[in-house]
Amino acid sequence: MTEDKPKSILVVDDEEIMRDFLVDVLEDYAVTTASDGDEAIELLGKEHYDLIITDLKMPRVSGEEVVRKAIEIDANYKVIVISGYSTLFTVSQSIENGACAFLSKPFSIQQLRAEITRSLENCKGQSDGAHS
Repeated sequence: MTEDKPKSILVVDDEEIMRDFLVDVLEDYAVTTASDGDEAIELLGKEHYDLIITDLKMPRVSGEEVVRKAIEIDANYKVIVISGYSTLFTVSQSIENGACAFLSKPFSIQQLRAEITRSLENCKGQSDGAHS
């Protein structure tokens, strides 16, 4: 019998405290972290992840660019965008760019877990035009 391999998640956030928090909360997953968009894009070129969780506002390369690059690499990538700067525009732009979900900071652990489950199970990526 083979054990199920844990789903892999790439966490992208320029705030170390948020990365550490997400690693702790996502203990049932195989989590890789990136401290900025540049590092995330580099990792996406080397490895495939079941889910990407990215902050929106980061220096140099934004989460928006991470979403676009991920979808460019694989239209089926599942991405959750998190941000403390949520407006109707940023939410709709993130979904339009290919994100499965948008979580406004602060969010609860239950909200995060629910969005992860929903995104992994139901998000179709851009390959068929659906976003959730």
